[in-house]
Parts: sequence; C-alpha cells; structure tokens
Amino acid sequence: MKKKKWKIRLLVIVLILSFIGIWLAYESQSKKPVILPMFSKSQPWFVQTGIRMKTLQNKTPTIDQVVLVPNTATFLAAIQEWSLESRWPILIEDNKYTPLFLRRFQPLKIVRYPAVKEPLPQGKQLQDLMINGAAKAWNATDQKTLKESWEKLGWDPPGVVITDENDTAWPAAVALAADRGQPLEFLSGNFGKPNDTLDNNKWSILTRKVLESVDKTGYDFGILGDEIDTVTLVKEMAVKYQSPQKKDEKFAVTDGLCRYPNGTRWAVTGWIYGSAERALYQAMSAIFIEPNTALLYNSYNEEEPWKLYEMQSAQTQLNSMGFDVFLFQKPENNLKNWLKLSKLPWDFDLIWINSKGTPDKFFVGDKDATVDNIPKLRYPAAMHFLHSFSATTPDNKNTIAGRWLDNGVYAYVGSVDEPYLTAFVPPKIMVERLEQSIPFLIAARTIESPPWKITTIGDPLMIVTGERKRISPNQPLSKK
Repeated sequence: MKKKKWKIRLLVIVLILSFIGIWLAYESQSKKPVILPMFSKSQPWFVQTGIRMKTLQNKTPTIDQVVLVPNTATFLAAIQEWSLESRWPILIEDNKYTPLFLRRFQPLKIVRYPAVKEPLPQGKQLQDLMINGAAKAWNATDQKTLKESWEKLGWDPPGVVITDENDTAWPAAVALAADRGQPLEFLSGNFGKPNDTLDNNKWSILTRKVLESVDKTGYDFGILGDEIDTVTLVKEMAVKYQSPQKKDEKFAVTDGLCRYPNGTRWAVTGWIYGSAERALYQAMSAIFIEPNTALLYNSYNEEEPWKLYEMQSAQTQLNSMGFDVFLFQKPENNLKNWLKLSKLPWDFDLIWINSKGTPDKFFVGDKDATVDNIPKLRYPAAMHFLHSFSATTPDNKNTIAGRWLDNGVYAYVGSVDEPYLTAFVPPKIMVERLEQSIPFLIAARTIESPPWKITTIGDPLMIVTGERKRISPNQPLSKK
C-alpha cells in the first residue's frame, strides 16, 4: 500500500513539474523579441535582406485604416502613434495620389486628422523630432533608446535612410526609417535638380558625404552581407553624373553611389524626391501595398539577343506565385492595341515593359507610342521599363519615366542613357529573384557590374512577397 502511495505521489510531483515547465516555456516564449533574425547567414545577402523585410512585415500588424493629414507637421505627430504592435498608412491628403492609394488599399476606415497649428522648428531641432518620431515605431523615444531597442529585439538595421530636413520629400524618409528599422541621417547641400548631371567635383563630394553619413551610424557597412546593405536617399539631386573616363557619357547616380574607388559595391541605393505628398505616397505604397497583379508587355521579337528577354517564363512564374498576369506579345503587341489598352485605367501592381526608343517615344511592337499614350493608373504600381533613355530626365512629365512617376508609379527601374540590352536583368530572372523575397530594386540590379546607367527610384527594401496581418480598427485613433 505504501509503495502504491509513493508511486501516486511521484506521479503528482512529475505532473506538477511538467506543468511548471510548460508554463515557464510559455512565459519565455511570450517574452521573446517581437522581431527575430529568422534567416540563415548562409544565404546570399540579398536573400537575407528580403527575408528580414518579410519577417518584419509578418510580425507588425496593420490596422485596417488610412490616416489622412493636411501637412507635414501633422504627419510627424501622426507617425508617432506607430508601434511594434501595429501600424497603418498615413498620407498627406491630395487629389492625385491619395485616391490611388485608397482605391488599392481599400481600408475599412479613413481617419482625417486636424491640422497641427504649431509650425515645425528648423535645423537640428527638426532633425531630432524626425529621429524621435521614427523611433516610436520601435517603442523607443530617441536615437539612444532606439539602438537599445534594436539590440534587445535582435534587429540589425538593413539599411540607412539619408535626407535633408529642408527638402520637401523628408516625410518619406521618416516613414521608411520608422517602418524598416533604419537609422535616419542627414545630408545638406545642393547636388543638382533631378534632371541634371553632376560634374566630377560635385560627384566626388556627394559620394564622400554619403559614405560619411553611413559611417556615422556605427553599423558595419564595408561589404555586402554585413549590417547595412542599402541606402535610401530622400532628397532632390541629379539623376546622372559625368563618367570619369568619357566626358560625354552619363552614368546613373543611384548605381554609382555606395561603391569603393575600384567600383566594388558595398550597398544598393534607392532614391525618392519631389513633393511631400508624392514622396510619402511612394513610401507608404512600398510599405503597405501587397502586389498580386502584373502586366507584361513585350515589344521584342523572338530572335537573338531579344529572346533572352521573353516574358512567357515570367508569366508562368508569377502565376505560380498567385499573381493574376496579363501578357501582351506577338501578335497582340502593336500600336493599335496599345492605344486601346492605354485608354483604360490600369489596375496592375507590377508592370514590365520591353521597348526601345527615345526619352519621349517607345516601341510597342510595330510602331512607336508617345508619352501622351501612357495610361492613367488606378492603383500604385512598381515598374521595370527596359528602354534606352526613359529616365534621363525623370522630373520632366513629357518624358517616359517622368510621366509614369507623375501618374503614380512608386518604384521605377529605367536607364538614364544608352545602356545596351544586357544592362537589364531579364524578366524571368528578376521574377525568380522576387519569389525569393529579394527586394524589387535589388532584383533589378546586376550587382557585380561596374557603375553604369540603370537608375532605381523608390524604396530599395520593397518586396512583393510580404504580408501584413490586418486587424480591425475597433476604436478611433487618438488625435494629436
């Protein structure tokens, strides 16, 4: 009998200890960081970067609403309500880009904030407000506590955002630093207008200042695959710079930056410029739009070397990823059909176009279309435009890139000069990269090539495979 009682007692003790073990394990799990480095260091750096973004998006829910603000001061107040627990799109309301975003995002709720009446400070005071505003998204209050928060969470910043507090586009910098978990740095100085070309002296100053800005963060950036692998420039600057070897040849600023003197790349660059309304729209689209439709338009024939850029394989791959894909190729690719297509508002998330021509004309299969034949967009779109001169003056609405960007494209890959066909990544290869969660602008790059002529406009960390859980806005947001 005594032996039986001891067995019962032992069983009870084992059950109690098991319960305690399970409870402690649950408590330990619940206290784990919200953001975990859920990727293998054995993977290529560009895959690691994409998976970091995918992990972040999966772990930060989106409240199913859009906050509309009237100005930059109100935006800076509104973004301080972001946290690791939830985020949501914030736009500076206008009649052009706001409707595009709302039509695509389809929020359950729209909240309009009244204007903050107190004007923003200038200089260092505004810089501090911007940094502190971005820190709130990581449950921190300033730059020091932000770094501490990242360390506790096991988060290595994937990139650096560089802006100028005097530039109209700065709200996009705050948004991308806040959501992507990136240091926010500042770069003053005049580096040209978006349609300009930098001379060798200005180019040398810009490259040095970008390097110094990244170095100030204290994070490793010396090689691809360490901590900092992307740089997002959010300010007005020239799209081109003068080739050091040939005075009349122009290279893309976004391709030439973040390299050593021997041409070796240590980071990939994206670029956002323009009005506060458009810049913030581009950032919020990159953060919150989840692409699921694509248009592929191939004006090329099936001969060498054009056949390498065929789009049938890309269509098949995108279909397997769950995308609805519309492919136009021979015999449908002609001016008559393009004009019919261009009269319809486009509701495609991703757009690939293979063409050739001039800054304001592009071949569509049998003849050239013009800038005036570029369609209106119903939704925000990311675009890869294979063409020689589409982005030579991207701030000119009478050129190809200028018109697409003005119409609502938020990420754009195109050329500033004659790049030759092989400068572009074939659609099939690019889609294969996107499926691995490699960011859109990185997937469009030939990383190992020397500085050349393909520019990348937009957020270099935007991926097309991410998913944010949407949660219902069960109560109004506080209004500051």
